[in-house]
Amino acid sequence: MAKVKKVQSIHDIDFDKLLNSGKRIFLFDFDNTINVWRSTHVPEQAAKLFDYLKSKGAEIYIVSNGRKRNLDYEVPVIWRAFKPFAFKVRLKLNQKLKRKEEVLVIGDQVFTDVLFAKLLGVDVIKVEPLDKSKEAFGTKILRLFENILRRFIKQR
Repeated sequence: MAKVKKVQSIHDIDFDKLLNSGKRIFLFDFDNTINVWRSTHVPEQAAKLFDYLKSKGAEIYIVSNGRKRNLDYEVPVIWRAFKPFAFKVRLKLNQKLKRKEEVLVIGDQVFTDVLFAKLLGVDVIKVEPLDKSKEAFGTKILRLFENILRRFIKQR
């Protein structure tokens, strides 16, 4: 069964441990995971992380529900991915998703990224969003439901 782990940011993830455990394909959300909403900049620390992972033989993909934009770092991107639905990602990365134990999703939203990973049947790491003040209206509504769900779970 796919596992969910929570951390503060992508920089709190032990990627060496993940690589040693067999993770080879990393599907990163972009907005509020790598950088703030609608940004086109991949921060230097994230770019160094991507370069490191690539040097270890890993494959990096950005899977975003956002509109297409030109990022300042060369990385394969699936824009308008329609997460949590997995059909577009399955279509584009079909062969790469065959070995589910090698795939990891990293994102900041429960109702898109975490659910997306569950539908793919792969592990996921949920990070805290970088900036909740600047988000799409739909994302703000989903965050409201996330908070309700979090309170419900804490009460149990």
